[in-house]
Amino acid sequence: MRAIFIISYVLLIMGTATRTIAQEAPIKSTIYRMFKDSVVTASSDAVYRIQRTQVAEKSQLDSVFYVASNRLHMVKMTTWQPNGDTLAVVEGRRSNGQIEYVSHRLGNKRHGEYRAYDIQGRLQKIAQFDKGKERKATCFSKTGATVSCKQYKYTEKLPEFPGGQQELMSYIGRTLRYPDAALKQNLQGVVKLAFVVAETGEVRCVQVTQPLWPELDAEARRVLTSLPRFTPGQQNGEPVPVYFTVPVTFAIQ
Repeated sequence: MRAIFIISYVLLIMGTATRTIAQEAPIKSTIYRMFKDSVVTASSDAVYRIQRTQVAEKSQLDSVFYVASNRLHMVKMTTWQPNGDTLAVVEGRRSNGQIEYVSHRLGNKRHGEYRAYDIQGRLQKIAQFDKGKERKATCFSKTGATVSCKQYKYTEKLPEFPGGQQELMSYIGRTLRYPDAALKQNLQGVVKLAFVVAETGEVRCVQVTQPLWPELDAEARRVLTSLPRFTPGQQNGEPVPVYFTVPVTFAIQ
C-alpha cells in the first residue's frame, strides 16, 4: 500500500501591527527522461517518468517511475537551505514495493545516515557518510546479527539476448534488408545506434547516434526496434534499465 504525503509550506510575513500568513502554492509537473538530465518530450522516448511537486527555491518532491513497467523506482525530497546548500532524502524502492535504501545527501553526495534493506525488508547496513566518503558502517545478517560489511558487495548483471550475443548479431544480420536505393548507389558503411533494454526486458528508445544515409539509418532502426525481449539487467538483484550502443554494418558483397 502506498502512502501519499501532502506537505504544505507557510510563509510568515511580519508587519508592525499585525501578522499575515501567506501560503505559497506548490507547482506540479511531469517530466520524462531517458537517463540523468536527458529530458525528452514523449513517454515512448523515456526511461523514467518524474512526478514533481515544487515550491520555488524551497523544496522539491520527485516520485520517479520506470516508464516501461510504471513501477515506482525512487522518491526524492530536496530542500534548499538559506546558505545555498541543497539537502535531500532519497528513498529507493524494490520491485516488490519494499524500501531498498534510504540515503541522505548534501548536493549530489551522500552525507549523513545511509540505510540499506534486503528484499524481505530486513536491515542490511547502516552507514555514516561525510560529503561522499563513508566514515563508518555496520552490517547485519538475515537474523539481525552484526557481521562484516565486506560480504555485501554491489552486483551488476547485463541484459541477455535470447541465445546470447552471437544470436543477437545473427538476428540483426538475417533481419536486415538492404534498401534498393542504397544498393543502386553502392552505399556502404556503419550506422551506430543506441537503445535501452528496459527493466521489463523490452527494447525502447532506439536512436541513431551516427547516421550514414537516411534509408540505411531507417532500416537499422527498424531492425533494432523489432528485437525480441531480453532477460533484463540487474543491480543488486533488482531489474533495471540498461543503455546499449550497437553498430550495424551495411556491406555489398
